[in-house]
Amino acid sequence: MLIVNDSQLRRASIASLGEQCVYCSQPLAAYPLVMGDDTKQTVYHVTCALELATDLLVDLATFFHPPAPYPPLFVLTPSEIGRGSEEGGMSHAMVNRCPSD
Repeated sequence: MLIVNDSQLRRASIASLGEQCVYCSQPLAAYPLVMGDDTKQTVYHVTCALELATDLLVDLATFFHPPAPYPPLFVLTPSEIGRGSEEGGMSHAMVNRCPSD
């Protein structure tokens, strides 16, 4: 949720802009802020939220497309998806791939 005023800040259970951002440990200080949808409803600076999201996307991309010489752990194969459901078995979008493949 985007926080742009004191009313929204209070609803996010933040007493003041003097509280610290959990990502960078700097005071929140000014609007706009972003509240995460985690159970703690953590409030971040917009730039910190963007940096955190970028880090997560990079981690996911690296997981699915590791740099050489590391083989991918999983490969998405559309042919496996259709075949699994036709045979009455469970359909999986991700198929485990061995390094020898």
